[in-house]
Amino acid sequence: MRSVLVGNGINIQFGGKAYSNDFIMKRIFLGAQTNKYESLFDGQVSGEIITGIFKGFIDTANKIINGDYDSLGDDDDQEAIKDFMSRYTEPVAKYHEIMLEDWFLLIRVFFITNSDLKDQWQSVKQGFEHLILDAIYNEGMLTSLHKNMNKKVKRFFAGFDYIFSLNYDNNLEVLTGKEVFHLHGDYSVPADSENPDTVRGYLRQQAGQMVSVSEFHHCFCNAMLDYSGDLKFRRALAIRECTIEMNRWLNLSKHDKLEYEKQIALLKEKDENTFQLVSTYVQRPDLHIGTNYHFDELSNLQGELYIIGLSPNNDGHIFKCINESKIEKVHFYYFSKGDKAIPITKPFELLPVNELWQPLDAEKKKYNCCYPIPNSPEVDKFIDVFNEISFDPVPKNKIIDELNAIPQFEVDRLYGLMKEKFEEQKSRGNPKSESELRRRFIEISCIGLREGILPSVLFMMYVMNAKSKDDS
Repeated sequence: MRSVLVGNGINIQFGGKAYSNDFIMKRIFLGAQTNKYESLFDGQVSGEIITGIFKGFIDTANKIINGDYDSLGDDDDQEAIKDFMSRYTEPVAKYHEIMLEDWFLLIRVFFITNSDLKDQWQSVKQGFEHLILDAIYNEGMLTSLHKNMNKKVKRFFAGFDYIFSLNYDNNLEVLTGKEVFHLHGDYSVPADSENPDTVRGYLRQQAGQMVSVSEFHHCFCNAMLDYSGDLKFRRALAIRECTIEMNRWLNLSKHDKLEYEKQIALLKEKDENTFQLVSTYVQRPDLHIGTNYHFDELSNLQGELYIIGLSPNNDGHIFKCINESKIEKVHFYYFSKGDKAIPITKPFELLPVNELWQPLDAEKKKYNCCYPIPNSPEVDKFIDVFNEISFDPVPKNKIIDELNAIPQFEVDRLYGLMKEKFEEQKSRGNPKSESELRRRFIEISCIGLREGILPSVLFMMYVMNAKSKDDS
């Protein structure tokens, strides 16, 4: 039996830098400044508040690194803080240097140190979940990555008996036509509270308590995000235990009705909420108790397991399941040296991931276009302007290197996207304030972040090509 487990490295391989941590976090930060998230938060949280939180938590991250919170919180918090300190050995300078799920630890630390606000912990955590899920979704472009996967890649993945994924997208399902076990959830499945096929979701639907926002439906899925892998695992186990208990009630109602009536009456007096869940499930056993995150299937695997695109950070629960399984050998494809330290007790081999992509003709194409860019003070002035209006400044050499890596056919496509956006902005009339002008520049920057292009590079590319495009 052969199985495969994939992580976000797959999306980066076939979708580019747009799915890296940097670009995901930048999409949140700059997107917030266009008031993108007003409807998501029902107008209660402004873009200014969101960006302020991001900037403020840089200080929290550096305090953790400095050891200021060594004795903070419970055992889970302490373990997460130690793990954070082991990975961030230098001070954090910019918000996008902080990895996605590490933000939840920063939020946790903030609420522990501000105990008077602890009642807001869950709602703020959920808000961050929605922001990150939206940024990963990337305006739906994430769902089309399977189009970048060739027939060899399709045959490779279709050849596995079981496919497991830590990603939230369905690209591998579409590519192979096979079932994929999502260990951390799936954009296509609503959260238990929003899913009318679950007991809780059914009751909330009946009570008119659904809160999903139509244009952000993907943010209200059953994805699990947290600062600790163990916390994710416990959530999955809690659903399994709850399912066992609910089925006990169901069997009791079928085989000993008098005893059931006696116990359900006692439950109603003790816990009205649980009574509602149990009695609903007894009446509607076709409903699910909650999401199946498929850890049982992973823990019971046999044969060989191939792991691709997975960083070992924050996924100790995954390796625990692997170590408890009957897997005979693990083939771990790594991207960088930092990914080679894997806590696996099974026999395993480490393989550079390019050894996988090369025979599948799936290596990333690299271009060195050498566009004529004079080394002059005038160019430096333009680059300063591009950095200023992109609101995402990067060094000159990086701008030039990134620009030279974009082939002309891609330049043409990106130029078309920018021109279309400029025309749409023009149709709104001239900006009436400095803040509106700023917002329009940020809207252009967001095109770059969506496409995996640094905003300052995008502006420079546009100016370099504007005259020749207009003349043609």
